Amino acid sequence: MHPSAHNHVVSTTPPAADVELRRSAEGVVVDARGEFDALTSPKLRAALDEALGETPAVLVVNLTETAFFSSAAIGVLIDADLKGGSTTSVRVVAPRAIRRTLQILGLDKHFGYYDSTQAALADGPG
Repeated sequence: MHPSAHNHVVSTTPPAADVELRRSAEGVVVDARGEFDALTSPKLRAALDEALGETPAVLVVNLTETAFFSSAAIGVLIDADLKGGSTTSVRVVAPRAIRRTLQILGLDKHFGYYDSTQAALADGPG
């Protein structure tokens, strides 16, 4: 074996991603934690679809504990907004880096951005 050759181990484990739904009188909150890419975004889509199935007036997507949000995940977020239509107000709570990415993509016009889930829920429907 050549001295500069290294054994490389390629991980096939998907990144950690967790999604939780919380319901209140004001609406539904989807807490997304971890990394969301093409492999893990279906978890987010399933949670958002479940929440939208309840036709809440307000759906808050909480990304404050999200470390990575890929283009696949952004597509899931856009789909949720489209599915919500005029019935459900989709609101986003996100760290600065994710919020900035969404704004650069011109998506700041599609979502209400909030600093906390409490503020997003307290803003009322519509």
